[in-house]
Amino acid sequence: MTEVNPYQGPETNVTSPQGEGTFTLGGPHKVTVGQALGWLGEGMRMLSGHWGVVIGALVLVMVITMGLQLIPFLGPLAQPFITTLLYAGLVKLFHRIATDGRSDFGDLFAGFSERTGPLLLLALVQIGVYLGALLVVGGLMAISLGGSMSLQSMDPQAMSSGMGVMMAIMLPLFLIVFTLVMFLFYFAVPLIMLGGMGLGGAMGVSFRACMKNLLPMIVYGIVVMLIIMVAALPLLLGLLFVMPILAGAYYVSFRQVLTNPADGAEHGPE
Repeated sequence: MTEVNPYQGPETNVTSPQGEGTFTLGGPHKVTVGQALGWLGEGMRMLSGHWGVVIGALVLVMVITMGLQLIPFLGPLAQPFITTLLYAGLVKLFHRIATDGRSDFGDLFAGFSERTGPLLLLALVQIGVYLGALLVVGGLMAISLGGSMSLQSMDPQAMSSGMGVMMAIMLPLFLIVFTLVMFLFYFAVPLIMLGGMGLGGAMGVSFRACMKNLLPMIVYGIVVMLIIMVAALPLLLGLLFVMPILAGAYYVSFRQVLTNPADGAEHGPE
């Protein structure tokens, strides 16, 4: 009996219900830092002729997200699930642009009718995993803080030194844990929405893809954070220009890392 690895991306053609494009999942492929930074330029090129539709879709996502926060109790509970479905729609929107050369605002809501169950399950698992990671890190911090407090009765200076050591250890640990958790979900939405994968397989492939490209992902993430910080300075108006580019770059990264070279994406050495 052949044993199937649930974390292996399928080597199959994937065609969306609308038939706007076919691609073949493969890899994960390894990319260079230069290729990762090139996602930004490719994301911008994708937007040519589609700026209005993409900006409108992103603004609507922001309005819906903010509106949900105004609904007592139910709004914040529903937000992660609705946001995940909308993100899936954005992926579908860029997929249509890349494969069919046209944009359809209605794709934003594709997640509410396609792959809805797995996407909602993804949102639920994501909440659980992040809460679990937060509890683990918080528990470690509480234990360390308790140890430092016990030093107070002996020597206040020793307590101050202990607090400094604790922060020096816990901050990098916090960053490492939540980066690894993020890797589980980074490519999960397009793998589920476009690739038709199940939750476990999508999370496994996403994690392997990010770990295989650890340095490019870190450098790209730092550059993106700097860009967002600069774009947010002029009353957040710069984000109207930057966020569509980042959304396009995300789709480009998925195609480059997790689809076969025959689909037209350039890949680095394996």
